[in-house]
Amino acid sequence: MSDADGGVWVSPAGIAEFARTAEASGVDGIAFTDHPAPSKKWLEGGGHETLDPFVGLGFCAAATTSIKLMTNLTVVPYRNPLLMARSMTSVDVLSGGRAIFTLGTGYLRSEFAALGVDFDERNALFDEAMEVLHGIWSTDNFSYDGRHFKAIGQIMKPGPVQRPHPPLWIGGNAKVVLDRVARSGDGWAPLLGGGTTLARTTRTAMIASDDQLAGMIHGLGTRLEANGRSLADIDILAASLEGRYSPGSPDEYLDTLGRLADMGVTWSPAPFPRTSFQSALDGLRQFGEEVIARSR
Repeated sequence: MSDADGGVWVSPAGIAEFARTAEASGVDGIAFTDHPAPSKKWLEGGGHETLDPFVGLGFCAAATTSIKLMTNLTVVPYRNPLLMARSMTSVDVLSGGRAIFTLGTGYLRSEFAALGVDFDERNALFDEAMEVLHGIWSTDNFSYDGRHFKAIGQIMKPGPVQRPHPPLWIGGNAKVVLDRVARSGDGWAPLLGGGTTLARTTRTAMIASDDQLAGMIHGLGTRLEANGRSLADIDILAASLEGRYSPGSPDEYLDTLGRLADMGVTWSPAPFPRTSFQSALDGLRQFGEEVIARSR
């Protein structure tokens, strides 16, 4: 959307105003995606532009005071895990402990190739990185023999404000994702929506109904219990696929949020119009007044 409204969507003033408006409206978090080298084909086929997520979140940290600063999501295999840990730690420090990071394995083969990362190695790299993140944040003398690096007595100073580390949510619908969440994730961000094109592009089956979402949350609860945990130990970020917010008529949507909460959902996206920058700001304010203020 950078060309719309004269590029205000990705201008410093525009980003700061959007973040402040979201915060003032009661929105709990603002997120950046992660596409350092997308293909032109993907962008023209419905993809989106974005800034470096860690730089963008650091900028938003300076423009706000309380809103959570999130990635949705960080493509873990794109980076050396120690570099990623430094970027994450920096956001948490500069925001005073407001960072939340949703992590994923990624799906764009062309982007993996452009960054010199083996697409078929992405799951192994993800699991390795999770070990490194937990390790570097828990010791001042971290060593690790990785697939493509060797750490001998590394230290992360300053460390994150949040202890033992910023919340690490995991995105995706695959069984391996649910197992990762059950073992060590602080949250789950499922992929929602129908459509074979999106499913084919992301290489995962979409969740297409609220009943299906509820079933997957129940299954995640079973996996958590097998690891000595419960749904109460994690956050879940999801929206309803059946109940939509209609500006001016919020009662039905408030009921929908109640049903999501009963399923175990703790976070839900704040809908706003994208037809123009000003309409987005106005939409956030209206949503804050009609829904957020009445749901607390």
